[in-house]
Formats: sequence, structure tokens, C-alpha cells
Amino acid sequence: MSIVALVCVPVVIVAAIVLFAGKPTSCGIGTGGTPALAGDVPTKIGRWDGDQLAVASQLVAVAREMKVNSQATSILVMTAMGESSLSNPDHGDAVDNSTIGVLQQGTSYGSRAERLDIPTAARAFLTRLVALPGWEEMEPTLAAHKVQINADPYHYAPFFAEAQEVVSGLTGEPTTSGCDVSGDEVQLATILANAWEEGTLTDPYHPQMVEQQILPIVDGTVQPGCKVDPRVLQLLVAALNKYGSVQISDLNRPCVGLSINCPISRHCKNPAMAVDFNTVGGKPLLGSGPANTEFLTWLDTVLPPGSQAGQGQCPARPVLANIAQFTDPCTHQHIDLGTTTAPLTLTGK
Repeated sequence: MSIVALVCVPVVIVAAIVLFAGKPTSCGIGTGGTPALAGDVPTKIGRWDGDQLAVASQLVAVAREMKVNSQATSILVMTAMGESSLSNPDHGDAVDNSTIGVLQQGTSYGSRAERLDIPTAARAFLTRLVALPGWEEMEPTLAAHKVQINADPYHYAPFFAEAQEVVSGLTGEPTTSGCDVSGDEVQLATILANAWEEGTLTDPYHPQMVEQQILPIVDGTVQPGCKVDPRVLQLLVAALNKYGSVQISDLNRPCVGLSINCPISRHCKNPAMAVDFNTVGGKPLLGSGPANTEFLTWLDTVLPPGSQAGQGQCPARPVLANIAQFTDPCTHQHIDLGTTTAPLTLTGK
């Protein structure tokens, strides 16, 4: 690839994120918890309104009753969005007419009356979800798929960000990833390797970067000049947890024989402290627009003060508390953490 082409690839610099110490917290029943509903149900949250939000409020109430965290709550609401558009139909769909209710549950979930009772259906779903080994480390759509056994494991992915917005709107509390993201390099790489194999982590520009810099971490065969800071891996896993899919385009440049903007670029460090995001949840990040605004707003809850974002001159940029913004081409979303050594905020809220 030519130097000119490389310059046009989006650049996201990530520096000096302190690893979380100790064993990551499990995200099952009794760890954390969903906040109480915040007064009256809003008339509209995003594209959801009226009876849909009344259904969602029942789901959130059950999640709070069961003391699951906001990640599990968001997965529950996401699944209901994907199955019934937050309604409670007494019939199935074109695929299986025997499934009914807000979560389109089959006979294994109980009687017809039980499946049409929204709280009962929600309890049954959450009970199965938190019983799944490692569910908290799965992409949300895959965790839901394991419970629902639906045809398309990625059917629910487009609804996850909306589900988080609805949960946040109903409780008055922000949601992040819902779980601590591990600080263990091998655990992080294993999650990313699985996502790479499943096609939810992609790099159409420099796939050899993932192949040489992330995948070998799993079995300890990374070459000396091909390291990636584990804190960059944390950010990738957090983005996968939230959005379901991530496309990147740049990691450790010298590892693959590239020297663009070296030695200044954080891509040129070893371990590399930079990663380029192209898309999250299938939506392009081009410095402006709803997807970019939502991504930055989320990052502002994750990144510590002193962090920076490029594309500051692009249209309709959000006001950010922790992230300073500067001029950069409106072709990607650049993020860096400058000289801060503070950790990411990745615990469930």
C-alpha cells in the first residue's frame, strides 16, 4: 500500500491506560445491580416510546429485582427489541409460530400464560443468561443468541446501543460496558482472537497487524518488535462489549515494515499505544454524525481527564468533559490519552 493511501487511514492513538489490578469481577447475579427506575416512564427515548417503554420498564424492574448488573439488563432489553420491538405478541413469527411474548419464548420456558407475562418471561431469560459460563465476556448479541438459540447470532447487535440508551433513560444512570474488562493480556487477546475468528473484529487494511500482534499473544509467540500495549487491548474489548463489532486499521507499524509518522506516532512505539477505529457496530466513524457523537460520548465516560480526540473541527461535535479536541481530517476518529497514566473506567454502572 502506498504512503499516500496509508496517510488516509484513520488514526486513533491510545496511550498510558493503567491496567486494572487483581481478578476481574464476575458480572452475574448479585454483582453490581441495576439502578431503580427514575420516576415516571419517559414519553420517548430515541425511537422508542409509549407502550414500548412501558414494556422496557417492566424488564428493567425485573433486572433490578434479580440484582443483575446493567450489562445483563441491556442484553435483556436488546433481546426484547430484536424479538418483539418491545411489544408482547400472543403469536410467533415467520420462523417459528410457536414462540410468543416479549422475548418470543418457546414451550421450554413454561405455559402460554407464563410466556405472555412480561416479568415471568424476563426472569426466565435472565436466569438462563447468567447461568451461561463466561457470558459476561461474550459480545452481547452472542450471549443473547446462546439463550435464544435463534438463527442469526448477530441479529441483536444493532439494538445493543439503543438498549443501553433506554436502560439509562429509564434509570437515570449511565451505562458503560457493564463489566470490568480484564487487565490480563492473554485473556484480552483470547477474547479478541475469538472475535477475529467470528468476524466481529476485522481489519481490512492491515490484517497482518492483528495476525502478528494480537493472535500470537494467546500462545506467547509474539515477536519482540510486534507488541501492543495491553491497555489498547482493553479498549478494543470494551468497544466489542458495547457495540458488538469493531473494525480497525492500524496497530504497531514498524512490526509490519511501516514507518509513517515515526517516531512521533504512538503506532511506532513498542508496545504500540495506538489503534485506528474505522467502524463500531457496523457504523462508520468519520469525525461527525450520530454514530461518531455516540462513540465520543461513551468514550468520555471511559477515558480519564487529559485524553484527546481529533476531528475537533468536524461538524456537530459534542462537548466532552474528559477529552480535549483538536483539528484532524474528518475521515476517522482519532483518540489518544496524552501523558495521563489514569486507568480507563470500565466497571459496570
